Amino acid sequence: MGQKLEVNWRETVTELRKRYRKERHSERRTRLHALWQLRCGKSLKEVAELVGIAYRTLQYWVAWYREGGLTEVLERIKGHGRQGRPSIMKPLQQKALAAKVALGAFRTVWDALQWVEGRWKVPYSYGGLHKRLKRLDCRPKVPRPRSIKADVAAQAL
Repeated sequence: MGQKLEVNWRETVTELRKRYRKERHSERRTRLHALWQLRCGKSLKEVAELVGIAYRTLQYWVAWYREGGLTEVLERIKGHGRQGRPSIMKPLQQKALAAKVALGAFRTVWDALQWVEGRWKVPYSYGGLHKRLKRLDCRPKVPRPRSIKADVAAQAL
């Protein structure tokens, strides 16, 4: 049989229950539910089965709670709160690129990629620059080519 779980709880059972009931974010709600059940005295195994998570995951959450309390457990959610890598381009360069795209200087991302590498010697992959342009809310805005047979007057109506 395993050892009894020893945690220096900073919240009471009722506080954890209230936080759990108020929480709308599903991942945080799951974590609060697990901690609330542990605080009530249930074992790690029982809580893991009840909440529907892996035993090891619950052990991570308890370790994070011991380390930094409830805020530490609730902040460690994938995709929330932490920034990714900073951009290779400086903010001024990004503004210049956005202005150039707005003028219609590029037809494709490849054109923008060649211009960025030629102008500032900044190495970007196609996907990286495509994502950067998306974050800058830029799209190559060049009119599509028209057919020779197109009737401009009929399309204007």
